[in-house]
Amino acid sequence: MEEALEVDPQTLAMEQVISVLTPLRQHRQASAERAQRQAQKTLEQMHEHLQQTRDSYAQERHNQRERRQVLSSAHVNKAMSLDDLERWHEKENRMLDRLAYIRQDMARQALGIEEQQQRLAQAKDAAKASQRAVEKLACLAEALNEQGESS
Repeated sequence: MEEALEVDPQTLAMEQVISVLTPLRQHRQASAERAQRQAQKTLEQMHEHLQQTRDSYAQERHNQRERRQVLSSAHVNKAMSLDDLERWHEKENRMLDRLAYIRQDMARQALGIEEQQQRLAQAKDAAKASQRAVEKLACLAEALNEQGESS
């Protein structure tokens, strides 16, 4: 009868380990989930910024097309001085440079998005791993409780 009342020292030790590990693993899980949410939020912001840049690029192209049309119609069938022609050429080059700069910015943003997507995938994996660790401890605790009840 005394044997039934005795607590197995290994079971007791295991329960203590579980009681210590559970809050730690839960904290790690919560931290991993926060990191995942932050990575998702950052990715969404990056997508929004890229869309704004794309819109800006489209608007800039439209504006430049209109400026070219105005310049072209203002000088059609008219003689131009070399200075005027050079100024026109400089304006055209500045407009093209501006478009090139925006395209480069869009390419950099797209690369940043790809990198952020990888970071998000890693954060999701870490969150899943942390959740599994918490679940494993819960299962182990449940199994120990069932074993204790059946003894």
